Amino acid sequence: MDVSKLRRRSLRAGIAVPLSVALLLLLALVYPGLALPGSTFEGSDGNLVVNTAGNTDWSNAPNRVRGDDVPSGTGDNAFGQGTKEDDENVSVVTGSIPPNKSDLTRFYVANEFANNSNYLYLAWERSNVLGSANMDFEINQKTQPNLTTTGPKTLNRTAGDLLITFDFTNGGGNPVLGLLKWVTSGPTSQCFSRNALPCWGNRVNLSAAGFAEGAVNTSTVDDPIAGVSLPGLTFGEAAVNLTAAGVFGSTCEAFASAFLKSRSSASFPAEVKDFVAPRPVSISNCGTITIHKITENGDSTFDYTTTGALTPATFSLSNGGTRTYSDVVAGSYSVTESAPPAGWTLKSLECTATGDGTSVTPSDATASITMAGGGTVDCTYTNHINLKPTIATKLSAPAPTTRRMPAPRPSPTATCPTPTRSPSTTRGPSTGRPSTAATPTTTGPPAPARARSWSSTKTSPR
Repeated sequence: MDVSKLRRRSLRAGIAVPLSVALLLLLALVYPGLALPGSTFEGSDGNLVVNTAGNTDWSNAPNRVRGDDVPSGTGDNAFGQGTKEDDENVSVVTGSIPPNKSDLTRFYVANEFANNSNYLYLAWERSNVLGSANMDFEINQKTQPNLTTTGPKTLNRTAGDLLITFDFTNGGGNPVLGLLKWVTSGPTSQCFSRNALPCWGNRVNLSAAGFAEGAVNTSTVDDPIAGVSLPGLTFGEAAVNLTAAGVFGSTCEAFASAFLKSRSSASFPAEVKDFVAPRPVSISNCGTITIHKITENGDSTFDYTTTGALTPATFSLSNGGTRTYSDVVAGSYSVTESAPPAGWTLKSLECTATGDGTSVTPSDATASITMAGGGTVDCTYTNHINLKPTIATKLSAPAPTTRRMPAPRPSPTATCPTPTRSPSTTRGPSTGRPSTAATPTTTGPPAPARARSWSSTKTSPR
């Protein structure tokens, strides 16, 4: 074999690998907004606007919620007296945030159901430029107390509440995202830091597992929502696949509150300092299906079957009845009306769906449903029966009466004179002219109405 050809092949192979790696790096630089698999949200581009048509970002985030901190300065609120993440009983104080700690200004939370998964999107902003960032987003099932006033407070935590940590160190690289759940029972070995219950459970590295991505801005970006400009290292964001991370599964879960906190260092037991007060959110893998029944011209009982593991799987409804499934996890379902009772027909099936990712398609007697977290589907079945007499019914009406018509009256016979010439005429005594004497006569049977007969006699002149 030609040695020179072998060398050239080896050289080309050696160059090809570095070039492919360089191409991937170039694509990552040119298209930094590549979204988490299954989502179109640009959670790792370090800005708030859409880079790729068809995607979403904070400027058009689904179900977006915004929280703002009180203005920086002596009136700014923060946790005091050494508050740490594991503490339920906390103390709220006022005062300026130290210059070497993150002075938070606002946060954003958004969520959606896409490609059979629940996604959570998070963002924070701060007023000071620091080389590192240690932020925690607490997501609770229950509403939290008012943290905008000072004094002792007790956080309303429930087993399964979430804490998502965002650690960015030394101004370089991507942030490391972690997930902890609130634990209230079982062994203390479940605790990540505290050696007593209740506590935040062992931390899952979402970034390493591929369940999350995030970024911090390295240059100035604009916030079109708040209308502010953000210098480098003052904005951070993250996207998390809650379904892949095991937060949502086959049971119904819902979260109603979210707030942002900053830790004084990357160490989890470090003191918690500034915060942005809780805001209500709706993050859930559950939805609601409601079926209504209407009947026309009568009433009967109608049977229904379902698919998708709804409980109960079958049910019956009569006029005015309703069946509600309130804990419906994200997925596909159907509701079908069985053959109606004799004489009844299905007149209509009308449905509506609300919520991102939730839809319903009515066809004949079946409603096919795609349920997303927080979705609602409402369907109404209307049945009709044609009225047919099944009991002999006598319709009452006045008996016909026979009326004797009065005998026709004979038509009056007019005895109007009809002039008839007589063979002789006479002259009048004074005029010398012939005079005529007319004598009316009637003969024969009665003539038809208005028939007239005239008789006249002419007298000759003398």
